[in-house]
Amino acid sequence: MAQALIFHYRDGDNLLVRLNPFSKLIAMVSYTVIVSSADEAAVFILSLIPLAVAFMIKLPWKEYIKESLFFIALAAMMALFRFAAQHDTLEALAPAAAFLSTVLFSMILTDTTMPDELSRSLGSAMSHVIGKYAYALSTVIEITLSMIPFIIDSALSMAEARRARGESFISHPLRSLCQLSASILSDLLDKAEVFIDALYSRGYDASARRWAMPYGACDYALIAMSIASLSIMAAEEVL
Repeated sequence: MAQALIFHYRDGDNLLVRLNPFSKLIAMVSYTVIVSSADEAAVFILSLIPLAVAFMIKLPWKEYIKESLFFIALAAMMALFRFAAQHDTLEALAPAAAFLSTVLFSMILTDTTMPDELSRSLGSAMSHVIGKYAYALSTVIEITLSMIPFIIDSALSMAEARRARGESFISHPLRSLCQLSASILSDLLDKAEVFIDALYSRGYDASARRWAMPYGACDYALIAMSIASLSIMAAEEVL
């Protein structure tokens, strides 16, 4: 049976794993805003940042590329349609590069961060604004992040099972897509119900205050760099 790797935490020992999840989330949001607003030349330079980080933490490229074919195909379509409209190769490739870089950055975040750690960090940070409701909101985020690998795993497993039975997606693409989507949705609802029942059976309180990872010097430096980068970009836009 296929096992999804993308958007899934891998146990490791590197700097990103030891960083506070909230500081990594701020860095990802800042990067997304900056790369989506940058000009064409800057986009390709900024795209090197997540690539360098991915090589540093040794992502399993072969498996990740295989499971990211949807995002790669979507980026190729974006570039193709933009080129057809503007007839400029650089302008056509820049949005696709920005999109793939953002996807890669999100993969790095989930690859180095456990969903419950991210949930606790978000709850702790937002509790200063919205109180105990922050932990309930962070619980929803935790469950959502935990279900993403199940979505990918279910899709891969069911697609392989259909191919093993000799079904052809090309012969009836719309019908096959509808049947596959219905099967995935049904399987996810069953898994979500089991997941929630397991939480309730343990007496889980979504609004309870929970322990969060402490912030270190690297976390403060990363947050400062992210805010400074956004401030510089905003100043350049104003000027």
